[in-house]
Amino acid sequence: MSVRAMLARVQRLEQTRRPSSHFERWFGYFEAFAAECEAGINAGIYDRRDMPCVVASVQKWMCEDL
Repeated sequence: MSVRAMLARVQRLEQTRRPSSHFERWFGYFEAFAAECEAGINAGIYDRRDMPCVVASVQKWMCEDL
């Protein structure tokens, strides 16, 4: 297999790569989820006491999923 064909194959594989965790498939990347939660807390949509616990729990779950 030539280098050019191998690079084309790698590009196709990268484009079709599925997220590795269930969370990423359902919600996207954790960083985006955490930023959205932070914005929701600042806007008063999410509870300032509870939501950081939810974000921390999801982060712990994501780390254990690796």
